[in-house]
Amino acid sequence: MSPDERGYRKACVIALAEATGLSERTIGNWGTNFEKRPNYVAHILRMADKLNQIKKIVLPPDFPQE
Repeated sequence: MSPDERGYRKACVIALAEATGLSERTIGNWGTNFEKRPNYVAHILRMADKLNQIKKIVLPPDFPQE
């Protein structure tokens, strides 16, 4: 989905809620471009990205996904 498509922000809010464990309502209050987000959120997302990268390298391709 591209940023210009309808529903893009909503999809981002849902993905952020899933990654952080925070409510969609809380994330929705972070501003149009999430500029009001707490600093710790960027750290959580970086850690999640690193874990996903490690999983791609270490786990076999046929490993069951969550």
